[in-house]
Amino acid sequence: MQKERDKADAYRQAAYQGDAKAMNNLGVCYMRGSGVKENHQTAFEWYMKAALAGDTYGCYNVGECYYKGDGTEQDLGKAFFWFLRAAEQGDMRSQVNVANAYYLGQGVETDHEKAYTWYREAAFQGHLLAQKNVGAAHWNGDGAKHDESEAAFWYELAAQGGDAQAQFATGWFLINGRGVKQDERMGLRWIHRATAQGYQPAIDYCRENGYSVY
Repeated sequence: MQKERDKADAYRQAAYQGDAKAMNNLGVCYMRGSGVKENHQTAFEWYMKAALAGDTYGCYNVGECYYKGDGTEQDLGKAFFWFLRAAEQGDMRSQVNVANAYYLGQGVETDHEKAYTWYREAAFQGHLLAQKNVGAAHWNGDGAKHDESEAAFWYELAAQGGDAQAQFATGWFLINGRGVKQDERMGLRWIHRATAQGYQPAIDYCRENGYSVY
């Protein structure tokens, strides 16, 4: 489409003038084949130019390319390096990727405490999986101090965001008075939010404990 070609040309012109954001956007065009012929290697090259110029999204995209081996050879160590640069600039997705890398030992030495720190950074920005992982860290004492109140707090944040697993966990905490004041009625409301989404563990819990499923 002419509109897409015009947009890619505009990004190219700005990129050659040193606009880091345009460099990244041109990379996106090549990655998607939007306005230009799809070419993942060229996309990677433009992402790298943007990253070296300090663009946050360029750093993230370079990390993604290295992580997947897309447009360049797979290298988890380099993926971690670029994700970390973007994470330090506040990019939520990169913060989760850095946390995952530390937790799983992908491209960096395993360190569950550092994983927790980065999950927490993303959790404060509203990332649901990160909020659950912070909750799990406090519940299991894995990378963070065992603290049922903190666990319940973070799971409830994810529950409010619509996550079915977190809704079930929040309901369970309330019914059993773990980390929060016991409130069976409110707990069942949360569990029913999970069952309404078809979350099977919540459905099974209701059936096994004599509660209505919906």
